[in-house]
Amino acid sequence: MHKILLLTCLLAGLVQAAEYETHSPDNIEAGEGDGLMGFFKNKAPVIPAEQEIQYPDLATLKQWAPVKFSQEIKNNNYYLSLDSLSLGPDRIVRYVIAVTPKAGGPKNILFEGIDCKSNQYRTYAWGNPNKNEWQKSTQVKWKPLSKNQYNAWQGSLSDNFCQMGDPWPVETIRKDFTVDKQAGDCLGCRAK
Repeated sequence: MHKILLLTCLLAGLVQAAEYETHSPDNIEAGEGDGLMGFFKNKAPVIPAEQEIQYPDLATLKQWAPVKFSQEIKNNNYYLSLDSLSLGPDRIVRYVIAVTPKAGGPKNILFEGIDCKSNQYRTYAWGNPNKNEWQKSTQVKWKPLSKNQYNAWQGSLSDNFCQMGDPWPVETIRKDFTVDKQAGDCLGCRAK
């Protein structure tokens, strides 16, 4: 009982110190990256080491599967190119996704990668199917995965691509998008 009381007091003191630190004049001038809370909030994620990237040939992408995920506002349809899926020696899952507005308009095609270990993604290029070419991004940065936000498909795809920090084999991912799921299906219960 005494240990629980001591632990509760210790945690309350840390919270109070962090609250003070966040609102102190020194911390406001120095920015959010300082102090105890800054240590937890702004810890820079590890940048994954990558292999040389092979861009898929847009003309050969023929197997598109709809991607369904929940988000607050869903104005688009999403399609994953199953024949673009790859898993390199760097353990990064790369794929092509098409984002099509429901109201009509141009389809956006993106070539992206998800690193299951660091919970990050990056967009390598945007596709132009009319010219069969990729417009490579000049600002390719790794970003944290997020879910339940507008156009946050990467976080939802990570549920299908990753298992406890490791990627599923590509064939398992393909199967997951081609087999009809039943209510109560468990992504983590499937066989490799």
